Amino acid sequence: MSHGPSFWFDTRVYLAVSAALLLIIILYNPYVAGIGAILLYVLYRYGRERHIERQKELSAYLDLMSQNVGQASFYALQNLPLAIAIVDAKGRIHWRNSVLADWAGVDLTPGDNIREFWPQIDLERLWGKAGLETFAAGERYYQAVYKPVTGPKNEDTPLLILSITDITASETIRAKCEAAMPALAFIQIDNYDDVLKGLNEGQRSAILAEANQHLTEWISSLEGFLKKYSEDAYIAMFDRQGLERAMADRFAILDEVRSIHGGNRIPMTLSLGVAADEPTFAALAQRSQAGLDLALGRGGDQAVVQAGGKLQFYGGKAKAVEKNTRVKARIVAQAIRDIVAAAGSVLVMGHANEDFDSLGAALGVYRMARSLDKPTHVVVSSPGIAVEKLGELLSEYEQYQGIFITPAQAEEMMDSETLLFVVDTHRPALTAAPALLAEADKVIVIDHHRRSEDFIANPMLVYLEPSASSTSELVTELLTYYDDKLELTRLEASALYAGIVVDTKSFAVQTGVRTFEAASHLRRAGADPRLVRQLFRVDLDTLKHRAEIINNTEMLPGGAIIATYSEGIKNAQVAAAQAADMLLNIEGVTASFVIFPIEDGVAISARSQGDMNVQVMMEELGGGGHQTMAGAQVKGAEIEEIKQQMKELVTRYIKESEDHESNPSARS
Repeated sequence: MSHGPSFWFDTRVYLAVSAALLLIIILYNPYVAGIGAILLYVLYRYGRERHIERQKELSAYLDLMSQNVGQASFYALQNLPLAIAIVDAKGRIHWRNSVLADWAGVDLTPGDNIREFWPQIDLERLWGKAGLETFAAGERYYQAVYKPVTGPKNEDTPLLILSITDITASETIRAKCEAAMPALAFIQIDNYDDVLKGLNEGQRSAILAEANQHLTEWISSLEGFLKKYSEDAYIAMFDRQGLERAMADRFAILDEVRSIHGGNRIPMTLSLGVAADEPTFAALAQRSQAGLDLALGRGGDQAVVQAGGKLQFYGGKAKAVEKNTRVKARIVAQAIRDIVAAAGSVLVMGHANEDFDSLGAALGVYRMARSLDKPTHVVVSSPGIAVEKLGELLSEYEQYQGIFITPAQAEEMMDSETLLFVVDTHRPALTAAPALLAEADKVIVIDHHRRSEDFIANPMLVYLEPSASSTSELVTELLTYYDDKLELTRLEASALYAGIVVDTKSFAVQTGVRTFEAASHLRRAGADPRLVRQLFRVDLDTLKHRAEIINNTEMLPGGAIIATYSEGIKNAQVAAAQAADMLLNIEGVTASFVIFPIEDGVAISARSQGDMNVQVMMEELGGGGHQTMAGAQVKGAEIEEIKQQMKELVTRYIKESEDHESNPSARS
């Protein structure tokens, strides 16, 4: 049929040629020409009638096809397994197909809001964009393709078209596959030697058998596999579903094993590094080992899980166990001496808003470098109370002139031969001058805080001991092995002594045998307690503000106390820290939290008697610190908002502790 018009055109050409021939025949035989003309006319009429009939048939066919296509399109819009809706910015439906109404289970009319039955659709985030979004509603999973409706009619009322597909079947299969993915765990007994010390063979066997039983039962509950490959280390495998159960129980195995006590009453603690969602077993093993190293670096008694692109921490309730051996300190001291000897110059910096532990440790490192005649400076973030007070004392002596420099001055001094020490922190963002880290080729980290997820990249040497009371204690130990001829000045010894005093709350918190030995060494070196007391003096305004903070307190169940201060004050951080320390002296208080405003948000100063791990809670808010002393800063937050979050964190922590009640360990 499609060749009809072309055929009629060709026919008319042939008829025209025939007519021209008839004109020629007329000259020779008019009768024959007349008969030919009659036949030619009949053929023309016949061809024309056939052409008209074909045109009518073609038009009817095209009309039928168009009608069928329209019906098919309408059927597709209304009945194919694809829900379509056109909505405005507030979620009101302007048009929808019947499938959307079927899936919603209600009779939808224009003007109804799509978020009444699918609140999971975040129109504010999708508005004005084109893309693909997956969401769950009840037990079903959906995939929405969204795109703005363009055109001149939509300029006044912008619209968004949603094409939604039910992908429950494929999502269910994907979820089953994910649940069957392997997870690998490296498990280590943190204090194996300490737990078994002084026990007879029968007691040792009984304790190890009990630990093995707890681990075996725990892995069996996860439907996994456990293998012991050394005296204090295990490897375990289970699926992703088992890992989810372990995370839901917040790794209760940590509390179960901590309840095991030997004859020396030291509880056993575990560290776990767990990894999942990796493409190869080699990657799983690498991530698991890194997680175990991180757990041990944070003081042990915890699980570090790397899954789904996130790093999560569980446990960390027990105190870090002090190591009685000083072999590591001696080895590190000698390594530092060799590195300093090869350096051209030395820069030392602590964390921003330096305290006396940070400055004391920095002065100790300063003495190490100066003993080898290396040009040395201490980088400070800003003039705070600690810097000002120590600076006043140091300014009286010529040898300390120009010891403190600004980050800008440090950047000018930095070259390829400069050695940078970072003390009392290992997190890049918290250092006094984060920009220096990017320029430094050689970095040494000395810290006593539990290791965080973010760590200074590629340090030459790391000396991280969470069991130590302070970084000043660590530096004091290093000084004893650094050089037999090295002698501290009275000010240097007093600064280190002040660092130990401030972090131990005058030897009341996180204090062990090695802490007192370090303090004894400093006293012999000339540390002056009266000078330390002078450093800790505060002005009258700070004392008044501290009293106001203490006056505005709220006691929570479980022994936690929260204080807030809503007005900006001078030296707010110092007043808050001192108030948090003083609140611990109240009968029945196990942990204190002081919330106060800062320039661009809210800060929290947290303290603990040791039974409650404030570091874990501060990490929930993006901060960190030590088990008994931590803090956090939350940008763009309000005091009441953070206070409510703190209440929820404390309540959850206490509930978990009650669910898995255990005896806290004491630092030996």
